[in-house]
Amino acid sequence: MKYSDFVDYELLDPVKRAAIETFSGTLEKPERLGMRIIPETLGEPAIAIDFPSQDFMLGFNVEGLGTKNMIADSMSKDPRGKGVKYYESIGVDCLAMSTNDLAAIGADAFVYGDILSSGDSSWFSDLEKSKAILHGFRQAAEEIGLAVPCGETPTLKGIVNESTVDMAGASIGLIKPKQRLLFGKDLAEGDIIVGLESSGIHSNGLSLARKVAESLPQGYFTEMPSGKVLGEELLLPTTLYTRCLMEMLDKSKAHYLSPITGHGWKKIMRAKKPFSYKIDFVPPVSELFKFLVEKGQVSEKEAYFTWNMGIGYVVIAPRASRDKLLSISEKHGIKAFELGSVREGPRRVEIKPKDLVFE
Repeated sequence: MKYSDFVDYELLDPVKRAAIETFSGTLEKPERLGMRIIPETLGEPAIAIDFPSQDFMLGFNVEGLGTKNMIADSMSKDPRGKGVKYYESIGVDCLAMSTNDLAAIGADAFVYGDILSSGDSSWFSDLEKSKAILHGFRQAAEEIGLAVPCGETPTLKGIVNESTVDMAGASIGLIKPKQRLLFGKDLAEGDIIVGLESSGIHSNGLSLARKVAESLPQGYFTEMPSGKVLGEELLLPTTLYTRCLMEMLDKSKAHYLSPITGHGWKKIMRAKKPFSYKIDFVPPVSELFKFLVEKGQVSEKEAYFTWNMGIGYVVIAPRASRDKLLSISEKHGIKAFELGSVREGPRRVEIKPKDLVFE
C-alpha cells in the first residue's frame, strides 16, 4: 500500500506553492496597522507577525485534524468499544496539530479556536460525544496553558459526510523576546539533529493506516501480538510538545524545530538552507508501526515518508546544546535521541541505517 493512493502530495504541494505566490501581494496590508508579516516564515509550519514598536511578535497557525476521527466514529459504534470515550483523544489531537506547528517558529500558544464542521446537524444530537471532544480540547489547553475562547460548528450538507465531522482549528502564540523567532537562519554544518519521541501515529498518514485496519477481518479491533487493540493504539493522543520546546528555547539554544507530520522524515529537511541531514541512528520501531508495515505490505521508504515512525518532533541545535536538550526532554517525560547531524551537501535527508534517501 502507498499513501499517495489516498493523499497525493504531488498534487497538493503545487497548490500550496501557488497560494504563497497568489497571496504574496497581500503581505504588506497589515502595515497599515503598524505590523508586518515576517516573509522568511512563509512556508514554515506557522507564520510570524512583527510589531516593530513592541518587544514581541505573534505566531499564527491554522491546521486540520485529518481523518483520525473516523477511527473514533467506527470504534464508538461497535459494542466491543468504549463508546464516546474515544473522542477525548481526538480533541487533544486536533488542538495538538495546530499548537505543535506553532511552536516550530518559537511561538508559545496562548489561544485556540476550533471548527467542527458536520454534514448533518444531527451528528451533534449525541451531546456526550460532543462533550468528549470538548473535554479533549480542555485537557490539551490545560497542559499547554492556553485559552479556547471561541469555536464554530457549521453544517455543510453535501460537502461533509453526514456520518462524521471535519475538525480543524487555529492558534496564536507569543514570540518573546523577538530573538526567539526560528526559521532556520542560523542552521550550520555540524548542528546535531535531536528527535523527540512520538506517542504513536499522531495525526498524519491515517488514511493509509485506516486502509490497513479495514483490510483485516477484525478491523480496528484486531489484536496485535502484545494483545493491544489496533484501533486503540491508533487513537493514542498526539504528544503536546509546546511546554518542552519552550523550556528548551528558554534554557538552551536551537536553530530549527520541525514537527514530523505530513511527508514523514522528509520534514527534517524543511528548512530552506541547502544542507544534507545525515541520520546515523534510528530508534527501534514500535509494535504499532511494525504491525502496519507488515499487514499493509508497506515498504520501509513509504513508511518513513508517511508516518513519524516513533519521532514526532526534531530539534536541530548546536552540539553544545545536546545535554541540556536531552535533560529538558527527560524532565517533560519525552524520550529524546541524537539522530545525526547537519552536513554540507545537496538538500536531502539520508537515513543511513535504513539506506533511505529523501530529496
